[in-house]
Amino acid sequence: MKNRNVILYSAGLNIDEGVTSHPRIDEEVNSLLPLLKTNKAIALINHQGDFKKNSAKQTPYIAQILSQRLQQKVDYFEHCVGEEAIRRSHQMQPRDIILFSNTRLYPEEQNNDINFAKQLSQLGNELIIGGFCKLHRTNASNTAIKTFLPWSYSEGVQQELRALQTWRKKLFSNQKTLLILGGNKIEKVKFLLAHKGISNVYKIIIGGLVLNSVLKAIGINIGRSTYFNIPPPTTLLFKIYIPRLLIVEDMEGKRSVRNFTDIKPQDKIIDFIFEREYLNSVFSSPKHYSFFAAGPLSVADSYYAKECYYLLHKAGVEGLFMGGDTLTEIDTFSNTSSGGGASLKFFSTGYQ
Repeated sequence: MKNRNVILYSAGLNIDEGVTSHPRIDEEVNSLLPLLKTNKAIALINHQGDFKKNSAKQTPYIAQILSQRLQQKVDYFEHCVGEEAIRRSHQMQPRDIILFSNTRLYPEEQNNDINFAKQLSQLGNELIIGGFCKLHRTNASNTAIKTFLPWSYSEGVQQELRALQTWRKKLFSNQKTLLILGGNKIEKVKFLLAHKGISNVYKIIIGGLVLNSVLKAIGINIGRSTYFNIPPPTTLLFKIYIPRLLIVEDMEGKRSVRNFTDIKPQDKIIDFIFEREYLNSVFSSPKHYSFFAAGPLSVADSYYAKECYYLLHKAGVEGLFMGGDTLTEIDTFSNTSSGGGASLKFFSTGYQ
C-alpha cells in the first residue's frame, strides 16, 4: 500500500556535475520550498543525460545542491524502481526528502514505457510534475505516469506557462517577430517546419544543426557537418537568413572562413559571420519588433554569429531566450525561459 504522506515530485534538473547555479535549479527549489510546509515526505525523481547516448549517470551531486539550497538534508537512493526503492519510500517520515536514482539510467524512461511508469508511481500517492524544461518530453516519468496518480503541475511550471502566455500576447501577437533557432536538437528543426504560426514570423536566423539541415536540404555541400534529413523548406526560404560566410573546422581542428558555396569534404561548420545589414529594417523601428531565441547558433567557443544578439541588444529589441543551452552559452539581456523545446511546444500546440 502506498504511503499516504509521500508526494512524488518529477523534477527537471537535467544539469551536469559542477553546475551549481542555473534557472532549472531555481525553478525547482522555489517549487519545493512551499511543499516542505505541508509536512509530507517528498520522493524526487529526475532525469539527467540520455540513455541512448550513454551520458546518463547517478546524480548524488544534485542531492547535495538541493540540500544546500533547501537548507535541509536531501538523501540520495541509487534506485528508482524495484522493491528496494518502494521499501525506501514507505520508510519515509514527514518532511523527509529523497532523490531517487536517475530515471534515464533505464531505457524504458525515454520510451514512455507504461510498466516502468507504473513502477515509478509506487514511490508516492500524489504526483507533481515539475521541470518546465522537460514538459515536452514524452518520457515515462512525466507522461505515462499520469495514468496512475492524481497529478498537477508544480508552481514553477505554472509560472512559466503564465509567463509564456503573457509573452505570446505581448511579443508574438502584436509585433514583427524574429525567430532565432540553433543547437543540435531535432525539436528546433521540427518547429521550423511545422509551427502553425510560422507565417507570422518576419525573419528567421538559424545556426547549429538547424542551419546544417537547411543547407543540406537545399543542395549546399556541408562537408562532414552533422545534419537532420529534412525536405527543402521552400515556403520559408525567403524569410531565412542564409549566411554567405561560414566558419569551418577541418579534421585537425584548424578553423577557416569559407563562402557557403565552397565547403570542402573535410570541413565541419561550427559558426557563421552575421551581416548586420540583414537587420536594417529592425534598426529603423526597433519597438515594432521582438525576437524568440532557442538554441545556440554556434559552438560555445566561437562568437561570430552571436553578433546578432549584440545588435538586437544595442537596438533595444525585447524578446525571449529559451532553453538551458541558450541561457548557459549566451549573455541574455531580455526575458528568459528555462525550457527551449518546452517553450517551442507551447507556441506550437500548447499544453493541457
